[in-house]
Amino acid sequence: MPFKHVNAPESVVKNADKLFKPASYDIRAYVGEPGDFFSGKAVFTPDAAKTAGILMGGLSFTLRSGEKVALNEGDTCVIGYDNGPTSKALAESFADGLAETGVNVYIIGVSGSGQVYQNQNQLGADAHVQITRSHVEVTTNGAKFGIGIQGIHTYLLKQMNEALKTNAAVRFGSAKGKITDKTDEAYSVYFDKMVKTYKAYFADKDTSKIAVNLFGGTGCKYAELFRAVFGADVLLLGADLDVNSGAALADPTRKEMIEKVAGFSEALTEGFRIHSFDLDADRGSVTSGADALKAGAFGHYLGDALAYILADYKLKKSVPELLEKLSAKGVAAEKAERIKEIAETVYIDARYTSGVKSYVESLGGKTVFHTKGHSLWKETITANMAEMAELAGYGSISSFVADTGYRDYQIEASLHFFTTDVEDGIPRDDAVENIFVLEQVFTESGITNLNEYFASIPFRFITKEIRTTSVSNEAKEHITNEIVRVIKDTFCGLKGVETMEFDGQIRADWAEGFIMYGMSNTSPKLTFMAEGTTEEIRNSALRFLLGLHNHFKAQYGDSEPMDLAENDFFLKEAGYNLPEPDKVRLDDPEVRAFLKGFGIDKVL
Repeated sequence: MPFKHVNAPESVVKNADKLFKPASYDIRAYVGEPGDFFSGKAVFTPDAAKTAGILMGGLSFTLRSGEKVALNEGDTCVIGYDNGPTSKALAESFADGLAETGVNVYIIGVSGSGQVYQNQNQLGADAHVQITRSHVEVTTNGAKFGIGIQGIHTYLLKQMNEALKTNAAVRFGSAKGKITDKTDEAYSVYFDKMVKTYKAYFADKDTSKIAVNLFGGTGCKYAELFRAVFGADVLLLGADLDVNSGAALADPTRKEMIEKVAGFSEALTEGFRIHSFDLDADRGSVTSGADALKAGAFGHYLGDALAYILADYKLKKSVPELLEKLSAKGVAAEKAERIKEIAETVYIDARYTSGVKSYVESLGGKTVFHTKGHSLWKETITANMAEMAELAGYGSISSFVADTGYRDYQIEASLHFFTTDVEDGIPRDDAVENIFVLEQVFTESGITNLNEYFASIPFRFITKEIRTTSVSNEAKEHITNEIVRVIKDTFCGLKGVETMEFDGQIRADWAEGFIMYGMSNTSPKLTFMAEGTTEEIRNSALRFLLGLHNHFKAQYGDSEPMDLAENDFFLKEAGYNLPEPDKVRLDDPEVRAFLKGFGIDKVL
């Protein structure tokens, strides 16, 4: 097998730090403006995608364990893409790069990320690539990819970065790999598996008030699948929404985007429970109640809300059933106890309301804060499944799952919901399949009305994760580092306060609330949130964060205003009383009063 230098175009090499970011979970970069894609300042171009394919196919990646992961000549990679205007061209170029290394490619066309992940297994492939911008503007695109069950992210992206910058020698193929269109076959095997797994379950269930918001994205491909599983009368919305025009984004977290979907509000009024997902269908939300889309109203449920239901289901049904089966199998008591400890663990996202932690513990479960990032969550869940399988005396995760029927359920605040597969036991964030999973969980948990369910759950006042644009990635990092330092210096060691750092971010919890500040790992955005047992506590904590945020933005010359389109609650929700968040200062009386409550006079 010949080894050759990467020899990437200079235009790609100069953008190495924007393409392969060591703090990121995938590629996410600028592709240009509509009508002028891939020119000028564009970062993720066909040349860049081809280079990424060469690096993915030709590098031997070193995991933290020291183990090597690599594709070999003759291996096969599945490539799918979303329905954005630049995605097909990038997918084809990525395929060309892989083929240069002797890797064969199955192109499966417009597909959700979940189908891409599952097709890797279903088509006997060794790797996967999904070209998608997920939920951001059409001027950005990206790639999520992995080899086997190992996602290429963070420190592995760093290895690609270094190989590109140093023009490293990588393995090329002795012959070019074959690129084959598998669009029809790939969809067929995915469709058939979903129908086989879920159709019989829902055949005698009332599905008359289930609706799916296709959101104008790859979800539109699965309209017939939803009808096949839920019945011909399932309500499908959003098929005609143009998410490539700039007028709307397929973002299931944002009410202001969801309300652009024709018929959505009317369906809520008629009593439908509506599932929405993003462009590539790997994240999903649930909306219920006639007033759910109104400012300040409840009924639009995100990751930390759904975590309550999944914890209920795991701890009251899934884990007891697993332990009963292992007892019948004769698994030793000490091994069964360790399996119980793993299975009862609910991973807590640092962006969750603190109520999830206390609720899980009240049910007898265990909570562990997990660093954010969908690839990292999947690695943890896979490792847990492997350990349980070994403890229970099975030779593989798939044999453990086949015999016990056990599935794990975990969810990030960002709406990546990880369900382990019914066949191979590997966790996948497939928002199409997870609609079937959630409806099954609701049914088996006896939940007919989500709003009534959540009315019984301890409530706190929490902001959404506030995301606002910074002037640059460099400014974003400086501002975040300064604010993390200040919060750490101020609250670490303070009686009654628990601080936790994760991925360059920080969270401080106390009995009545929490604050969190950090940054996006994939785009030049600053992120923060606050919570309180009352609106007043939440608002004062938020003012403190805004004071810090505005102070350090000014210090680093970042004049980008708060994004009030993405964070319209500042304008629409009277409970915040913060119509001008950019004007909050650290010396404001409300900020001083917040600090005074901790016995602190000032932070700077």
